Amino acid sequence: MEYPLKKVYLELTDVCNLDCSICFRHQWVTTPANMTKCLGDRVFEQIESVSTLETIVLGGMGEPLVSPLFPDMVKRFRGKEILLTTNGTLIKEKLTKDLVAAIDLIVISIDGMEDRMLQDRGVVFEDLIASIDYLNQLKLENEFETPRVDVQFVASRENINEIFPLMDLLAEKQIRNLVISHFLPQHLDQADEILYQRNENKPLKELFHKIRNHSFKRGLRVQFPEAELKTERRCAFISSNATYITSRGEVVPCYRFSHQGSEVVFGRFKTLRQYTFGNILDTPLLDIWNSEDYLRFRNRIYNNHYPSCPDCDLVEGCSLIQDVDFDCNGEEPNCSDCLWARKFVICT
Repeated sequence: MEYPLKKVYLELTDVCNLDCSICFRHQWVTTPANMTKCLGDRVFEQIESVSTLETIVLGGMGEPLVSPLFPDMVKRFRGKEILLTTNGTLIKEKLTKDLVAAIDLIVISIDGMEDRMLQDRGVVFEDLIASIDYLNQLKLENEFETPRVDVQFVASRENINEIFPLMDLLAEKQIRNLVISHFLPQHLDQADEILYQRNENKPLKELFHKIRNHSFKRGLRVQFPEAELKTERRCAFISSNATYITSRGEVVPCYRFSHQGSEVVFGRFKTLRQYTFGNILDTPLLDIWNSEDYLRFRNRIYNNHYPSCPDCDLVEGCSLIQDVDFDCNGEEPNCSDCLWARKFVICT
């Protein structure tokens, strides 16, 4: 089966200007770094050579607006669909009129109202909303149809009720799309903060119903995660023919395998590691994408030819759930516990 490369998640940096309490970056042992200009030039040349490529996502595990390469990369990739994922705090400082005009979609992370954002992210809420006002004003003054501005909300037991006043505010600010993703714990002491569960979850489905009704009143479109475990699995990276290039040039399959770290899946602690199919400094992007190992991996995941840990009868006594090195079929990396594929965790 052919998989033409259509989408690249480009991590210009894994540095961030914030220190959010729920961030995966707390688990890293390597020092965060910006992509070098030499590597950035190489990445641009390689991506430009891919005739099938349609979309560039400037995001990853850092804040892209921190990167010195950000302005130049936006200009160089103009003509492609450009998506930006950001914490929103540097928008007024870093996004000029010309850059805004080249971007198709900006997704801003907002996980609550004033006290919550200050406590969890160290962000002054009024400044963040001023960034949205700035984008709206730029679009109005220059008659831009884009960028569309979406908001992503990471939901947990601590903040879920703040979504109602947030929806009211977003509607006033002409935001039309809200993406809800579940919180993915990294430590066992965070395990009880999740809203989703393996079995039937009537309370959360009822809450989602209230949120949906409220969104209708406010003119918002809401994308919901799953509330409970379903049989269906779908990897958004595989389905959209996407890959991820880290700030050091590693070509990895997805967010989950982009860096080392840890996660807690239904109360089970798991160690994560980076899984790379090659580095763009050593091997051309298309050669990595079309390599036998990467093709085999994509075919296996696309066709769901891999085990499923959350609904396995043997999961509690299995040592393979402790990491992502390989699954019970001997395949690596181990995707069998992936909460992204189960649509509990959602990324743009």
